Parts: sequence; structure tokens; C-alpha cells
Amino acid sequence: MSSVPEKSGLLVDMPGNAQLLVVQPRSGEFRAFNPACPHVGSLVNPPAGGAITCPLHGSTFDPATGEVRKGPATSGLTEVAISRSGDDLVLA
Repeated sequence: MSSVPEKSGLLVDMPGNAQLLVVQPRSGEFRAFNPACPHVGSLVNPPAGGAITCPLHGSTFDPATGEVRKGPATSGLTEVAISRSGDDLVLA
């Protein structure tokens, strides 16, 4: 958990060449999302300046909820359930 910057996040490698975007929008609050932009599936960037951004077409998403803020994406990022296990975050 300490490696996830507050008000930002990071991409985490998962088994099978998959990735997960883990964010800490507020101190001690952790969320995870599938980092594939729902518009065409390109990889989004971790939050910067208060938004998750898709570098391909500029869609932006709320880092606390994954909801789309600006298109062309018409839906938000898919949340992935995580929970705390000691000092680690694990898939729920």
C-alpha cells in the first residue's frame, strides 16, 4: 500500500500479462480499476492533476469512482474489488 502514491496511483502487473490500475484518491482509500479505456481499449495513465486520462483520445475519468468525466468514452472504468490484508492490497 505504501507504494501507491496519495492522490495518484500506479499500474500493477498481474498474472497472464494483465495489468491493474490501483489508485489512492484520498489518504488511506484504495480503489482498483481495469486500466483499459472503454472507448477502444487503450491503456489509461495513472491519475495526475486529479484525473485518470487516456492518452489515445483524451477521455478522462474520476480517480475515486472511475466514472467518465469527458469523452469520447461513454462509460467509466470497470472497478476491480480489492481489500486490505495486513500491509498489502489483494483481489477480493
